[in-house]
Amino acid sequence: MVVIPAGEYMMGAREEDLEGEKNYASMYRDETSRHPVSVKSFGFAKFDVTRKQFSIFSNETAFDGRGCTTYNGRWWVFDSHADWKNPGFSQSDDDPVVCVSWADAQKFIVWLNSKTPDGKAGKHRLPTEAKWEYAARAGTVARTYWGDKRSEQCAYENTRDVSARDLDPTAPYVDCKDGYIETSPVGSFRPNPWGLYDMLGNAYQWVFDCSQFTYSTDPEDFHFPDCSMKTARGGSWATIPIGVRAANRIAYKTEARRSTIGFRLAVDLSR
Repeated sequence: MVVIPAGEYMMGAREEDLEGEKNYASMYRDETSRHPVSVKSFGFAKFDVTRKQFSIFSNETAFDGRGCTTYNGRWWVFDSHADWKNPGFSQSDDDPVVCVSWADAQKFIVWLNSKTPDGKAGKHRLPTEAKWEYAARAGTVARTYWGDKRSEQCAYENTRDVSARDLDPTAPYVDCKDGYIETSPVGSFRPNPWGLYDMLGNAYQWVFDCSQFTYSTDPEDFHFPDCSMKTARGGSWATIPIGVRAANRIAYKTEARRSTIGFRLAVDLSR
């Protein structure tokens, strides 16, 4: 884990982040209004949870999480036989686990916390949206933590690049080559300024919050009694260039599994 310092930042998208992108106006509405957020120090994992780490949980708990939306070469379709072990493409043990739902991530967290005696360490959890974006930006204000030049993206993230044309030649892509069509081993690219890897690529990351369209005036936690949709942040191996931004947000049902979504752990530090 990396200790993320306390601080304040402006959460949400700037107008220039989507300037000229009329087809994606809904993204801008979802990512505004931009607002100041104060964040307390917390611990955040350098990497997404990997297949190897998830396999330990799966073996000990007899976890069965079959059914995942995968890419079949033409469309995104639900495959009742796909799961984290078979997400529709081959992975190494060090690739991020995908095809896990928000609910699956919670089961993993309960199991992991049962291994940690009280008083020895903070309890693991999913980060809030506010903390996730603060950590992803790492003190920067541009669309991405390396700036606004998309040509530099392949040095920092595994997203939809030139090689992804083999999957779908019609989809937008960034004009560089990151070396991977699907997921890559965690930490294969440069980290952000706070030492966090793969924050805007490889696999989207579930966060704690319930989904709500646009931001309310209470930015720290969106938690409602009835919450069937949860938020995921970041980007994935299939994310088109306009989605590779620190402010980008997506949402799916709590039980939804997709071959583009994994998760990363946070720890609330004692005050």
